Formats: sequence, C-alpha cells, structure tokens
Amino acid sequence: MATRLQLSSTATPGYTHVDNLSNETAEVTAELLTANHYSYHTKWKATFHNHLVHHLLALWALGASPQEVRDMWNLNAAYQAPLEAPEKTAIPEIDLNDASVFVEYLGQNDRYADYLTFFEREIDQKGVSTTLNQYLLKGDHAANDAFYRLFSDLLHPLIHLGCGLEFNQPKIIAEALAGACVHESWPGTFLAEAETLVQKNTSLPSKTLLEVLHDLAADLRVKHGVKHTDPFNKIADGLLTRVSADRLAAYIAQFRLTPNPTSDELRSKMIDLMYTCAYMIGAAQRPGKREAMDFVTLHTATTCVFYPAILSQESLSNSDKARILEASARTSAVMYASCGSPKLHTGRILDYAPRHPEGGWEALFRRAICYPDEGHAAKLMRALYCAEQLGEPAPGFPIAKVDLIKIAHMGMDSVEAAFDEISGNKVPAAASAILQRVGFGGEMVANNMTRWVYYGGLEHAWDHIPDLE
Repeated sequence: MATRLQLSSTATPGYTHVDNLSNETAEVTAELLTANHYSYHTKWKATFHNHLVHHLLALWALGASPQEVRDMWNLNAAYQAPLEAPEKTAIPEIDLNDASVFVEYLGQNDRYADYLTFFEREIDQKGVSTTLNQYLLKGDHAANDAFYRLFSDLLHPLIHLGCGLEFNQPKIIAEALAGACVHESWPGTFLAEAETLVQKNTSLPSKTLLEVLHDLAADLRVKHGVKHTDPFNKIADGLLTRVSADRLAAYIAQFRLTPNPTSDELRSKMIDLMYTCAYMIGAAQRPGKREAMDFVTLHTATTCVFYPAILSQESLSNSDKARILEASARTSAVMYASCGSPKLHTGRILDYAPRHPEGGWEALFRRAICYPDEGHAAKLMRALYCAEQLGEPAPGFPIAKVDLIKIAHMGMDSVEAAFDEISGNKVPAAASAILQRVGFGGEMVANNMTRWVYYGGLEHAWDHIPDLE
C-alpha cells in the first residue's frame, strides 16, 4: 500500500519559511508530493529535470495558498515522464543488493524506479542516517561515485537531497539518492582531483570562493575553455574537454575547510558560499544589456537555501558537512568557468533600481508564487531571503546584506519583463528548435531559454536580451 508523504506547519515548515503557514496548504502539497513520488520519473524526455518537488516545497515555505500550489502543479505535471516507461516490461529485473549490479547500472536513466525502490527499502530498514553514510558519505569507491553524481547536471540531485533533509521527508531523500545514481559521474573528475590535492598538500592556501572565481577568470586557458558552439552541457562537453581536471583542481581545491572544522568555521564558509553565489548571479551582467540572470549559475544560488538545513543535521559529522560545502563550492566555481568566467559588475547590483520596490520580501514572494515557471523564481527568492537571515558577509565583500533584496528584485523584474509584449526578450533561435524537437513540454524549455541567459560569458549569450534604454 502506498504511504502518503506528510507535511505540517509545525513539524516540517522548512528551515527558511514565512510565518503562519497553512495546514490546508500542507495537506495539498503533501498530496501532490505523494502523487509525484509514485507517478513520475526524476527526468522527462531522459534529459530535462522534474522540478515538481523543488517547486512545491518552495511554494509551501513561501506561504502559497492551496489553489496556488495546485495551479503550479497543473502547469508542470502534465509533461512529466511516468515513473516506469511502458516498455519497462522488456527490461530484465535486477537485484541492487548485489554490489556489482548496483555499480553496473549507475548512470542508466531507465533504472531510476529500481534505485528508488531499493533506497526506500534501505531507509525503511536502516534509517536515513545509516543509508546516507553507507551509500553517499562512507568514503569508499562506491559511495564516492554516488557522492560526486550529486553535483551533476546543475546540482539537481543535491537540490533534491536538500529538499528531503530540510523538510524531513525520507521518501524524497530516497528519490534524491536514486536520482543521483542515474545521473552522470563527470563531476567526479575535478572533485576527486581537488580532494586528492588537498590530502597531498596540507599547506595549500585557503581562499574565499570569490578569490577562486577571480583566479579562474585570470587563467586564459580556463576562460577560453568553452565555446558558444559547444553542445548544451558546456561543462562536460565543452570545458572539461579542453581544460584538465588537475588544472581546475589547482584553483577550486583552495576553497577548503580544516579536516575537523568547528561549527563556527562551517557557518563562516557557508556564508561565504551563499553570498558569493548570490553576488555571482546579480553581478554577471553584460554591459549595455538589460538585466538578466544566467540559468546555469542560477542553480548555484538556489541550492544555497539548503546549506543551513544540512549544517543543522545532527546525524552528519562536521567533516561530512565540510565535504558537502567544499564540493558545492568547487562545482559552483566550475559552473562559473563553464559560462566563460564572466566579469562581475558590482555596480549593477548596488545601483539597481527595482521596478516595483514597494512591499519588501512579502511582495517578492507573492510575485514568485504566481509566476508561471517550473519553480526557479520561487526558489531564488527563498534562497536570497535565507542568506539575508544569516547576517552580513565577511568584511570587504563587494555587497552587504541589504543588497540581497536588490538581487531578488533584479531576478523577479527580469523574468517578468522577459515576456512583455512590447519590450520583452526575443525568443532565441535555439529555443524554437528545442520546442520543435521536444514537443509536449517543450514550451517550458523554450520559455526558460527566453527568460534566462545561458552561459552568460560567451559570445551570443545575450543576443536575445534587449539593450539598456
């Protein structure tokens, strides 16, 4: 018998949420999370990600009404792929309890349902903590393989794990682990190299993430290691084909924590990571162009909302928490490099004049809740608000706490202006081609390609964005 997911305003409000959450919304959100769990795959068309869980939980935490949650479900559920494809009957049964079989089928998208069933049983029998340690954090070859896969495809498996941990949902944690297992392993090339470098060189400097970004941007081989003509995944199929893992590791390994970090060190590095990702998406503007945000580095910012929840997990050791923060920051830096290491313009944040400055965060949340996308706007608002709650960044950082809401305004203003009938963004030619190729569901992909910039430091990335007036 299917077990229903549970949410409540008192037990599972999330780490970052508005006041006065509604139990009625909790009921509807839990109902739809349950429907997603038993009905839909983690990807659709074997390429695009199912964002339903991320979107629903962001809406819940931001105070959406039951109907608003249903409206966004109705917008995005119809094009999802079924949990098991109709042709699954032709696929042989496998026993994932056999370690060799478990490893053999890693990265195979059509085995998501098998891994999901496996991890649900493991969590039911062993609990979340033991399961995470055994399959993700233990440090052996198999666990490291799964751990690195968490950071694949714009951090989507990590985002999913964050949802499960923050809202205390074992079934969503099982989804995240299964999702990681069917993603590609390419982040392991540079993450493993960085970890090895730190282990071998204990005197390696410790830098802020922003210093790492500046170092990457100054290396011309890295900066020119990706081309606008590369395939869509310009990290795996562009940057990593031209820039070696050890070259990247020499930079990204310098974002590091001590082997047994204190809670204060963890918090300090977390704040550094969160502020830098927020700064990166706000400041990476193209001179002469209207404000827009990069869809690739956007995910580094929206993932940040989960770090306080991860650091609050008593079952995780400080070393495990440090490893997650390090891998997140290092992958975020590589994602920045894959965008051509765009120049960061602090003034575009400090001088930004919001189109609708009234109402503060509450008004921004309302706009994001009603915005018809697959959840990125709502997730961004919650992540930036989360960072603000943590206080100021380290002295000397380019922006302050007060500037986070400016970045939030910039984000909402840009996606709302994107489809203005008179002054909106152009529809990129690639978006039209995607719409034709993908068919049902392709409109959401095409809209994303219109409202956001992709790989914003590259030639032609901003062609569809209007000039500044």
